[in-house]
Amino acid sequence: MLTITDLSFSYTSERPILEGFSLAAARGERICIRGASGKGKTTLLRLIAGLETPQKGTIILEPGCKTAMVFQEDRLLPWLTAKGNVSLVSDDVSAVRLLTALGLGDALDAKPQTLSGGMCRRVALARALAVQPDLLLLDEAFKGIDPARKAEIFHLLQTQYRDCCILFTSHEEAEIVSFATRVVEL
Repeated sequence: MLTITDLSFSYTSERPILEGFSLAAARGERICIRGASGKGKTTLLRLIAGLETPQKGTIILEPGCKTAMVFQEDRLLPWLTAKGNVSLVSDDVSAVRLLTALGLGDALDAKPQTLSGGMCRRVALARALAVQPDLLLLDEAFKGIDPARKAEIFHLLQTQYRDCCILFTSHEEAEIVSFATRVVEL
């Protein structure tokens, strides 16, 4: 699904963010990328998504691999409703189904500024899932979501998206223990 070999990246020549990093990830894996702030977790996900270009090394995705990403910021369009934000990448029926599955059935017509932070995170996740990704990149995607709702989301991802390879960053040990199949330290 994903093979990273000898990856190096730096924003400045003084301090490399990633140096000689390698990783192989298969379908169905849920890999937590863990490390202290500034160690390159977000940068790694941005490199995999093609938003940054490595200075050295390779990132190879399986041919035809659909990738979706949830950023640390929700990046929702404020003039669209929850359903409208998800419908940007799917049809209305799929948007309603995903939002309802994520506990937002009563907020379909709500605009982001009227939603809580955790609700906005779930809209962003629904939008990423609407792409029907083979590879899902989640950058602190579960912050602001209460533990019970988080458990429901993990169950949804583990059952309905079990063939999707998920790479996620987290600082919360409980998230890592309950969701990751493997942990990679940076």
